[in-house]
Amino acid sequence: MTDKLSWISDELNALRDQGLYVDIRTIESAQGAWLTVDGKSVLNFCSNNYLGLANHPRLRQAAKDAIDAYGIGPAAVRTIAGTMSLHLELEQRLARFKGVEAAVYYQSG
Repeated sequence: MTDKLSWISDELNALRDQGLYVDIRTIESAQGAWLTVDGKSVLNFCSNNYLGLANHPRLRQAAKDAIDAYGIGPAAVRTIAGTMSLHLELEQRLARFKGVEAAVYYQSG
């Protein structure tokens, strides 16, 4: 490694020494209460699947139907690629559900 970049290695080692370095785990199963992570069965304490609906048959089928109709996604955020009609429909339904004039959907992650 060149001297110009050696500071990166030093910083990473310092993070490891302090217990602050994050190793990204590999999830090898569908999300749920239990996951297979790096080949081991583990209890999932860190899910955004709060209601446990991620594997519900109706939602799985709706996702498959949406993929058939729209593909995997718009290829970029709405300010770059545009807004999908599916997202506009979701925003209208959310606004009606909440009894407000409008709603905006933002993806995360």
